[in-house]
Amino acid sequence: MGKIELTVADIHAASQPSEAFSLILKEKEGRRYVPVIIGMSEARAILVELNQSPTHRPLTHELFVSLADNFACSLVEVNIVHFENGVYFADMLMMRSDSTLFHLDARPSDAIALALKSNAPFFMQDDIFEANCQEDTQEDSEYNELGNFAEDILDEEDVVSDSYIDKKLTEMTTAELQSLLEGAVESEDFELAERIQKELNRR
Repeated sequence: MGKIELTVADIHAASQPSEAFSLILKEKEGRRYVPVIIGMSEARAILVELNQSPTHRPLTHELFVSLADNFACSLVEVNIVHFENGVYFADMLMMRSDSTLFHLDARPSDAIALALKSNAPFFMQDDIFEANCQEDTQEDSEYNELGNFAEDILDEEDVVSDSYIDKKLTEMTTAELQSLLEGAVESEDFELAERIQKELNRR
């Protein structure tokens, strides 16, 4: 089965849930792309790597790469190998110092952040890509450059702070919180899910 090499073309706010982002994965050779819904923390991790932004303390993906380096392992490539009920599944191909290979199951958002940090390629199986891709027919692709939300996501004192998230949650209706909770659980953003549940319990 073939695979298509991808690049990150853009990240922008998703319409639903409100705390989610759409990661635009575009084929390296061509104009077609696949949007993947990811959480805020994963969006920030990917933007950190794309913008080569310094961090005060290691983010999770940076810690993983450091740990792998210390155990003489390296990331060879990432493959998005399965799609079910709107959720993508990724496989990370790793190599030990003795050149033996092993696989790790991962969320695409985490795996792509690691691939960007490790300068490793990432792919999607061609049947999955063909079934879910869209074609950018504009003369100048709207996904040629990282989108308008990069500065906001990377602003640690604004978007990423607990106070910002908690303030946003307190302004939402119970129905909105329930919908956001479902999205957070589905995208495995359990930190956000815990905050939402606390706000629901407070009410």
